[in-house]
Amino acid sequence: MFDVPYLTYSDVGRKAREFLCEYHSSLEIPIPIEEIIELKLGLNIFPFPRLYKDHGLNGFLSRDRSTIYVDEVQYHQFNEKYRYTLAHELGHYVLHQTCYDDLPFQSPDEYVCWRLSVPKDDISWFETQGEWFAGHLLVPTEELERVCSAVTFKYQATFKKFATIPEDIWSYISNEVATHFDVNPPVIEIRIKKENIPGRIPVG
Repeated sequence: MFDVPYLTYSDVGRKAREFLCEYHSSLEIPIPIEEIIELKLGLNIFPFPRLYKDHGLNGFLSRDRSTIYVDEVQYHQFNEKYRYTLAHELGHYVLHQTCYDDLPFQSPDEYVCWRLSVPKDDISWFETQGEWFAGHLLVPTEELERVCSAVTFKYQATFKKFATIPEDIWSYISNEVATHFDVNPPVIEIRIKKENIPGRIPVG
């Protein structure tokens, strides 16, 4: 039996804020995700060779929730994606403790087999909550709004001719905002849409 708790986007956001208040109360950006995991929680981060190539996994949390395995290439070469994978798996650590209590897997192969045995809707909900947590954790809403306001202010002479900033321009803005949080731009685009940042920032 694999019972994923029912958590809304807002629920996950609240849990991410509570987590940051406890483990990174300064909210200094970028969020020091490695430090939080290794030094404050005492978990292990293990770069696993060929994890993505052989198993199609960016990372996974061990059954006993003591180790986050992450693809070795990602660990060494793709910092922003690596940080997001850590935050995603940390989401499972925070949100899904009861889900892990009786799981059968030990190795990546067994993890993949277990995933295939679980109904797709359950796995989808499980992973979606991990994605939401990672976004909220690495890109806190108040800081996102502040940075987006600062970036749009830089280009106000251009934007003031619009009633609202076009969606494709928000994609461009996301590229600049992403560097502040040390994440990839799509993470910022999703957070901007979910938090309705365009509706919060006046144009002109």
